[in-house]
Amino acid sequence: MKPLKRHSALIELSREHHHSLALCLRILRAPSESHQAEIEPHAAELAVHFQEEEQQFAPYWAHIDPALRERFENDHAKLRGMMAEPRYTDEAWNTDFATTLREHARFEERELFPAVEPYLPEASA
Repeated sequence: MKPLKRHSALIELSREHHHSLALCLRILRAPSESHQAEIEPHAAELAVHFQEEEQQFAPYWAHIDPALRERFENDHAKLRGMMAEPRYTDEAWNTDFATTLREHARFEERELFPAVEPYLPEASA
């Protein structure tokens, strides 16, 4: 499969998604274990990541399907809520957190980014 060519403004976000997906895989392989040591630093990074995305995409919401914005905002709200009240030793919480984060990263890569890319300014040389 040919790798996706991302707009330069989205490359770092895509890299961060890759790190999130790797974390999700580790959690889902052992959801009954505490993943606090991995989740806590990642949660701090996610907070910054979410804020960067929200600022970057704000000018383009009028151009894309409102359902994409709704999903984006709902996912961010759910993940923020989960990170605000973590239950690291709860298997159900670990599974829900990892599944939600995984599906959110996939949604952005597969649906949101392709919808936003046509509106991003051309990269300057």
